[in-house]
Amino acid sequence: MKKLFSILMLIALTACEQDIVYLSEQDSNRDIALSIGQTAVITLAENPTTGYSWEFKIEPEEQNVVGNIKEKYIHQKTKLIGAGGIKEFSFRIKNSGKVSIDGYYRRPWEKTDNKNEQSVHYTIIAK
Repeated sequence: MKKLFSILMLIALTACEQDIVYLSEQDSNRDIALSIGQTAVITLAENPTTGYSWEFKIEPEEQNVVGNIKEKYIHQKTKLIGAGGIKEFSFRIKNSGKVSIDGYYRRPWEKTDNKNEQSVHYTIIAK
């Protein structure tokens, strides 16, 4: 009975892990297929002590495809002053469709310069 419970827990944990898809900078400029109910988490290096931070943009007409949008900054566990961390941008697929997510690493007070800014682009195809 204990072994059966362990196997069922392992299956449940594996199923839960498949509901979350992690994306990084290497996934930029790719089409990513996701299913309704899946959550995508984009993780990118960020150091807000320099003034730079990631800003994400989704066109208003495409926002009905995704929901539960969250942003979170995770500090590095270090004693170094000014050390960077990770920005997590997550969302859940709520409807089928196509959505483009653009991220820009920039200082918000500076004039936008698309040539010199670091950027990522994800095309999500939700089924």
